[in-house]
Amino acid sequence: MGDEKTNKPARSNLSRRILIGLILGVLTGLFLGEYAGNLAIIGQGYVALLQMSILPYMTVSLIGGIGQLSYEKAGNLALTAGAVLIVSWVLAFFVVFVMPLAFPESLGGSFYSPSLVQAADVDFIDLYIPKNPFSSLARTVVPAVAVFSVLTGVALIGVKNKKPLLDLMGSVGETLQRVAMMIVQITPIGVFAIAANAAGTLTVEEFGRLQTYILTFIMATLVLTFWVLPALVAAVTPFTYRDVMRSARDALVTGFVTGNLFIVLPMLVENGKRLFEERRLASQDSASYVEVLVPTSFNFPNIGKLLTLLFILFAGWYTGRQLDLGDYPMFSVMGLFTLFGGVDLALPFLLDQLRIPSDMYQLYVVTGVVNGWFATLLAVMNLFTFTLIATAAAVGTLKIDWPRLSRFAIISLVVLALAILGTRIGLSFLVGEEDVSRQTLMHAEIPDPVPMTVREQAPELKDPMDMSKPRLQQIIDRKTLRIGYHPGGLPFVFFNDAGKLVGYDVELYNILARDLGVELEFIPWKYDTLVDQLKRGEFDLVAGGLILTVERLAHAAFSGPYMEITTALVVPDYKRNAYPTWEAVEASGIRIGITGEARARKIGMLLVNNDIVEVASYGNFFGEGRGDLDAIMISAEAGSAWTVLHPDYAVAIPKPHYSQPIAVALARGDQQIIDYLDDWLKVKKTDGTLDELYDKWILGKSEAKKQPRWSIIRDVLGWVQ
Repeated sequence: MGDEKTNKPARSNLSRRILIGLILGVLTGLFLGEYAGNLAIIGQGYVALLQMSILPYMTVSLIGGIGQLSYEKAGNLALTAGAVLIVSWVLAFFVVFVMPLAFPESLGGSFYSPSLVQAADVDFIDLYIPKNPFSSLARTVVPAVAVFSVLTGVALIGVKNKKPLLDLMGSVGETLQRVAMMIVQITPIGVFAIAANAAGTLTVEEFGRLQTYILTFIMATLVLTFWVLPALVAAVTPFTYRDVMRSARDALVTGFVTGNLFIVLPMLVENGKRLFEERRLASQDSASYVEVLVPTSFNFPNIGKLLTLLFILFAGWYTGRQLDLGDYPMFSVMGLFTLFGGVDLALPFLLDQLRIPSDMYQLYVVTGVVNGWFATLLAVMNLFTFTLIATAAAVGTLKIDWPRLSRFAIISLVVLALAILGTRIGLSFLVGEEDVSRQTLMHAEIPDPVPMTVREQAPELKDPMDMSKPRLQQIIDRKTLRIGYHPGGLPFVFFNDAGKLVGYDVELYNILARDLGVELEFIPWKYDTLVDQLKRGEFDLVAGGLILTVERLAHAAFSGPYMEITTALVVPDYKRNAYPTWEAVEASGIRIGITGEARARKIGMLLVNNDIVEVASYGNFFGEGRGDLDAIMISAEAGSAWTVLHPDYAVAIPKPHYSQPIAVALARGDQQIIDYLDDWLKVKKTDGTLDELYDKWILGKSEAKKQPRWSIIRDVLGWVQ
């Protein structure tokens, strides 16, 4: 009793110190701003110290905990724990399926589709079969270590003279647990450093309609963590709601702040055993069960991880491809089993299988930091409550009071319904009509442009080019650089939402015109008239991401390349994996649209089994003008930009990958201007201009300079600039 009385104030004091550390960390981050980032090393060191003893502790705890059981008790534990695990999965899927009711009415518009996503490759053999247990321990392959430990523990059950080994395992486990608990004493310092770094360096990003998923996910985790799971324990065990919350408090705070479930395992084991002791329900079996269940259940998909499947339903809502009720059973089975391989494997796989644009996975990555905290918070509570219920069932203290369970179910449904309704009402005011990616592309402008004239039709040529006079000198004398443009040349040349001509080449030629001290005039061209327009001297240079080919070299001059692009296909999103190789493309016999007559003829000779169709513009492939085309051949760089505007399509890059150069095209006959362009492009490559344009127009990175994080020390007190 003495230990119990002295332990409670100590644990309560630790909880208070952790909360104080969290609050002080947030305040410090707000005060120092980005300077608080220097505290990150302290937080990293704290997490590393916590991780130091956990995997060895899990190993000896599992071996010793299972080994001291009888086969009968081990079987009983497996049955009860399995039943509780299945119930928790059913609960998780129920919440996943009802939370989309919080999504507001779809507003339409364009959807984010920035790039191709390569799904992570997972070696299930290496992940779950410890062919070298020591290697698995060294590489922290937790599932493999757990399998080794469980099998060793099961084998130890049948060993006759196992007491010395069990005593050794018990001593080692107790030692490692004491190490972990010693480190836990510095948790307030670690939490302070982590919170200060997060509050000082994280900025609030404009997620657009992505906040629908973030807020819905957070609301679901809060309802499950602070009501459903602890209340369920109170409904079926001798423990009260207050008992559960008090015992889990330290682990919840630590798991939330660090975003790491693994490091709180010793805390959960210690708190679980102590809770049974406080209620005078402790026995050797209960302690063993807790020691076995916590590390074992860690390796199964928890409710926090299962709740990430809500993102699939969000993606369907986001793109207008909502799942039918008939898809839910397949979705549940596939989701559960793929989550054994991790979220990074499960989500891209499910997006593809359900024909939801797989580029949506990039949005999930964006939410990783914020939602990761709440997913870990829920996972900690799930692991703790699962252990309490399964242990109570195994030792015979589980109580099924149907009236009490009915009240719990009714209250939980009401709480969940109110949470869904409140979230839906809130989101109806917060959700924007356009996502950030489309804004980045279609709201982008040319900074500090030179005076520009954009013609809708080629004007009558009043001052044709004098081939006897250097072309560069003619440009300077007329004070105008004439650029041929193709309006469907996204992202090199296109009209933004404000009706302004923008793009990679447009900004590049603005820089060139500024360096020459001239204005710009843009004159449209078509693929079938481009060569003739160049020969007539209608424009000096060509914009539009023009590929340098042997056929074009016969009719026009080119500068040195300023970009390498990769040949690809744009296809309906659900077919993005149907063409892994060019052999597969040819074998499919599909109809492929291609711009340019000469290029279409050449591709037609290479892909003889395909129907190659010349199209006037890439834009003809999308929407109602697509006709019966199955794909359009385009560069992966340009194709990605088109999928930002048309998220139902995706870029497929068959192997082997073919790279092609993009260069500045101009009329033949003047080497001086070609030499000038080559030297000018080299300078712009060296000074980083070409890289900046690539980041902005091809990768879609924001052109806005990152502003210092708001802080009291800078923005209120003015102590630093």
